Formats: sequence, C-alpha cells, structure tokens
Amino acid sequence: MSKDSYYIKETFKLARKGEGYTSPNPLVGAVIVKDNKIVAKGYHKCSGFPHAEIEAIRKAKIDLNGSILYVNLEPCCHFNKTPPCVDEIIKQKIKRVVVSTVDPNPQVNGKSIRKLRKAGIEVKVGVLAEEAKKLNEVFFKNMQLGRPFVVVKVAQSLDGKIATFKGQSKWITSVASREYSRLLRDKYDCVLVGANTFKQDNPCLNGTKKVPYKAIISTKLKIPADSHILKKTPEKLIIFTSSQNKEILNSVSSPSFLFFLKENRGELSLKRILKLLYKMGICSVFIEGGSSVVGSFFSSKLVDKVYFFIAPKIIGGDHALSSVGGRGSPHLKLCSSIKKMEIKFIDDDILIVGDFCSSSR
Repeated sequence: MSKDSYYIKETFKLARKGEGYTSPNPLVGAVIVKDNKIVAKGYHKCSGFPHAEIEAIRKAKIDLNGSILYVNLEPCCHFNKTPPCVDEIIKQKIKRVVVSTVDPNPQVNGKSIRKLRKAGIEVKVGVLAEEAKKLNEVFFKNMQLGRPFVVVKVAQSLDGKIATFKGQSKWITSVASREYSRLLRDKYDCVLVGANTFKQDNPCLNGTKKVPYKAIISTKLKIPADSHILKKTPEKLIIFTSSQNKEILNSVSSPSFLFFLKENRGELSLKRILKLLYKMGICSVFIEGGSSVVGSFFSSKLVDKVYFFIAPKIIGGDHALSSVGGRGSPHLKLCSSIKKMEIKFIDDDILIVGDFCSSSR
C-alpha cells in the first residue's frame, strides 16, 4: 500500500466517527503529516461544528509549513455555517493536499482544488476514490438526485414472510439481528413506517445512541393516541396523511410536522413525501415497513439501498404477510435489481446488503 493510500484510509476511519450526526454535511476526516509522521487528526463531528481540516489544523502543535494534508473529500471554499477550509489551508502554508474525491456539491465541485493549485499547493486527487464515494453515499445521492437517500430494512423468514397468517411477527430474526437494526437507525436521519406497522407494533424506532425523526404514512390517520412515539418524542414525529377528519385530528397529540397530501388510487405520492422531507433537511430515510409501504417504494424505483435480514425459518401460508407487498412488478424485466451485493452472517440469520443503480431511476 502506498503512503497516500495508507493515510487516506486513516481519514475514512476518522470520518466514520461522525456517522449519523453530520447531516446535511458529508462525513469527512483529515490527517496532517510532516516529516513522515502524523502530527494532527480531525473529523467533522456535527453540522455547524468545525470541518475536519480545521479540527486537524487546530490540534497541530507545530508549524505546518511544508506539511501534507490528507482528506477524503475536497475541502470547502464557500461560507456557510463555518468559513472556507481552503483559505486556512493556504494560510498555514501546507505544501501538498491529497484528496480522495471531488466534492459533488455545485458550490465546491473542483473550485477548491483549483484555488489550492493557484496558490502553489500541490494537489493530488483520486486516491481510493470509489471507497470515498461509498463512505459518503448519502451525500453523493443527495447532490445527484436532490432528495433523501432511501434505505429499506426487512426482517423476514427464508420464504419471504414477515408474519404468520395470524399476524404474529415477534420475533422472526435473532436478538443480534434486531440489535444490528437498532444500530442502523443511528446512521440515518429519519425512520419511516406505514400506519399498520405503527398501530400493530407500537414501536419507539430509536437507535442505540440517538433519537432520529420518525415519519408515518397514514392515509386515514390511524394513529393511536397512547403510542410510544406520541408519549415520548412527539417533537420528532412527522405524519403524512390525506385525512381531514377533525375528530381524529383532535385525538392525536400534536406532532411537530403534519402534512396533508392528495391521494392517488388510495396512495400518497412518495416522491412528494421525499421532497418534503428533504426540504426539512432530512437527507436519509430508513424504511422499516410495512409490507405495502416497502412495496410502494420499490415499485416507484425510489430505493437506494437494502438490508434484508433473513431467518432460517419457513413460515408458509398463502395468507402470511410477505415482506414486499403492493402491486409488484408485472414483468421480470421491470424488477428492482440489487447491485454490489454483500452477504453477512449474524448468529443463524443471513444479512444481505445491496445497492441500486441511480441510472434505473
């Protein structure tokens, strides 16, 4: 492994420390090297906090003149919540900057690299670029599509069922798989479910370290007033409905966000829902059911990533609920296809993680 690759990998490790907290900003880590030694490290901790490059520069205890800066994403060159990193890099007389990938944000997108080179700083771009893009898959998709990154998580039996014909669903997968699912909630901005899942399971939908936003799609506004979310974190609740029933509305504790949308064939527009969420600053959505909601997202070609937890159990039955419901694909050539599939084992369960190509949408 080259020195550049080694230090860029170190920036990846640092960047991941901010996972789940930097939105709408990307995950960024920075390493400063002088005389073949790491003299400072930094990572972006939270939106509004100093960027990784500034963190590293502030931690350095020596003169950085002649040093090398490694960063997994092109430094910023514009004012937002924090000043531009590029200006500080030039001010510190850093002689070389190694960037894994160009920032897809139109406000940056190569401008910082040009500014650094104009200032006489050597810039190398493209070290482990694909790995860097994968690390910031949410941010890259936000910039490309102008909507939240959509993740579907399913816990099912080997034959694709998420409940028995009597409706029993607790628990199909192992304790370890369920804990892994909770960890995934920490990564994303919002957990989304349908009304039936919300009503039957009464979930809290929290992660292990943070409380994400919770979105519910409920055309008829079937929201139990004694649900965990309404009692504990109503300020994190987002409801999408078409119901204008005042009696039902009065029975629901006021959520922070309530959107009334028009129905089309008994469904709400998922594209409209994603647009509204993105406008709120929600950059990633983690869908946990139910069957019809998951099916609708697949049918609408809006899914970017999947986590399928599969237990070695056969539930069977024509009336047992399948994990992906809705209308489904009429032809095999129209089916959603997983790309870059990864398979893991969690206790006796199988976890399949896969991506979808944006070109199909």
